[in-house]
Amino acid sequence: MRILIVEDEHMVAKALSRMTREIIGPDLRLLETVECVSDAEEFLTDHEIDVLMLDLNLGGESGFDLLAGIVARNFQTIIVSANTDQALTAFEYGVVDFVAKPFTEERLKQAFGKLGGASQGKHTGAGKAQFLGVRHAGKTQLIQVVDIVRLKADDKYCEIILKNGSNLFHEKSLGQLMLLLPDNFQRIHKSHGVNLLETQALKSFPGSKYELQCLDGVHIPVGRSYLAALRGRLN
Repeated sequence: MRILIVEDEHMVAKALSRMTREIIGPDLRLLETVECVSDAEEFLTDHEIDVLMLDLNLGGESGFDLLAGIVARNFQTIIVSANTDQALTAFEYGVVDFVAKPFTEERLKQAFGKLGGASQGKHTGAGKAQFLGVRHAGKTQLIQVVDIVRLKADDKYCEIILKNGSNLFHEKSLGQLMLLLPDNFQRIHKSHGVNLLETQALKSFPGSKYELQCLDGVHIPVGRSYLAALRGRLN
């Protein structure tokens, strides 16, 4: 795992680094610490990471200035901040967790544990995001989650289909996005996720095949390992 910590308080950064090393153990491939938004932006330009640990108060700078520009990137973000009044806003922008200061190693371990949700058989959206960022023409564009109809895995990326019929591509995978999206989203196939509020009916076909019909008339295949969970949500 490759991790970048953005924290301007030396002792806090040191504690975060130590606890992170203990939690991740031998799977830790890279751990870097920077103190300001510009240094974080420079590092992210030249390096690939898996997790960003971000403070919101950086010596007068706001961590949201960094967050707004990187929400479309293919890593996950954990906020570590004393600004608990901004937790809701952080979750709306699609962070995996908000760890309040002062923190403990056990609380950090819980935050890192959420990163594994996509590979632990969880099919329901596990987040609170109200916006997703996608990069288009070199800029980050925010889209409202309520406008999403369905999602389709596309190699390492994810295709997002909106109510207006437009298609956008996100740099996060389908599994990563399911960790951020609210619980009205459901993964119904290894390659497909849907907004249940935009679906109409579960259809069965000969040979034990199933498809979920969306309100726009599109039928999405339902994988066998996802069928029971989907039925439980629809009943």
